[in-house]
Amino acid sequence: MYSLPRISELRESTENGNHKFTVVSTFAGGGGSSIGYRMAGGKVLAINEFIPEAVNTYKANWPTTKVLSNDVRDITAQDILSICDIREGELDIFDGSPPCSAFSTMGKRDKGWGKTKKYSDSAQENVEDLFFEYIRLLRGIKPRVFIAENVSGLAKGVAKGYLNEILRGLSGCGYKVSCKVLDAKYLGVPQSRTRTIFVGIRNDVWQGDYVGRTHPKANSKIMLLKDAFDGLVLSEQDKLETDMSGYAVYQRLRKLKKGEQDKKRFSLFKASPYKCSPCITATTGTVGAANPCHWENRAFSVAEVKRIMSVPDDYVLTGTYKQKVERLGRMVAPLMMKAVAKNLQEIGVINGNT
Repeated sequence: MYSLPRISELRESTENGNHKFTVVSTFAGGGGSSIGYRMAGGKVLAINEFIPEAVNTYKANWPTTKVLSNDVRDITAQDILSICDIREGELDIFDGSPPCSAFSTMGKRDKGWGKTKKYSDSAQENVEDLFFEYIRLLRGIKPRVFIAENVSGLAKGVAKGYLNEILRGLSGCGYKVSCKVLDAKYLGVPQSRTRTIFVGIRNDVWQGDYVGRTHPKANSKIMLLKDAFDGLVLSEQDKLETDMSGYAVYQRLRKLKKGEQDKKRFSLFKASPYKCSPCITATTGTVGAANPCHWENRAFSVAEVKRIMSVPDDYVLTGTYKQKVERLGRMVAPLMMKAVAKNLQEIGVINGNT
């Protein structure tokens, strides 16, 4: 059974002194990793996110969480410690998902490094270097644990040079660091979504028996879309927003079998109810483009994308259909981050009220 808690339940369990650990999240986006930490019993003290519509989405769901909405380059570790009213070394988890389009396995990869890129509603230069801003903040905050997320392409090909430099920077902050590529479909998410997950445990917290246990183990059972979509009803607004019949790609989609990928437009998939979803991306909300699509020859509705991402049904998303799906597509799947945090609790790295 696919069961996700309501946002109201997560507020009740993590904002009244019942939390099991504390978190600060950078590059927080619409709040996917924050949902996952709350699912695991954590309290998110503050976040950093500078895309206005993402900030609006975050505040609509977590109004009591403090938000630093300026560019991460302009934030200091002391800014974060002060807004959270904590001292260096007191935070349990420092989280971050730096923009990762330059390392994606989709597209031109290294040909785009060092260039100005469109990121959500803004343009940024050298987004691949933002990981080092995360390292700068980590050095000053010194949490018990850090958890950082990036696309799986960071661990492939010529990007490995960046990966090695990142690992050296993280270790140099005083942490034992491990890095693994995890697939969300083996952690309860009804979607094939591979991500590089860094886990660092502060040297004075590290114990020898943590070796090989810093990341969660894969589950063998895969959540199918037919089960994930149970109870959803397509509204008239959904039908309008997901209609692809007026676009050229619709004719290609109609010819695909359920679960099949187009042989020329590689990003075009027709999902199957008897499988998990292909990977949802930031561009999935561009109706008429080659993207993962519903087996009824249409785009996925916002409600369906929430289920695919393991985001609660009552999570408020602001903006247009395209912006809502983009917010979801950029998220860390909450159940994936819940699994990472729960594993750290189970092995004893973080536990109890702190």
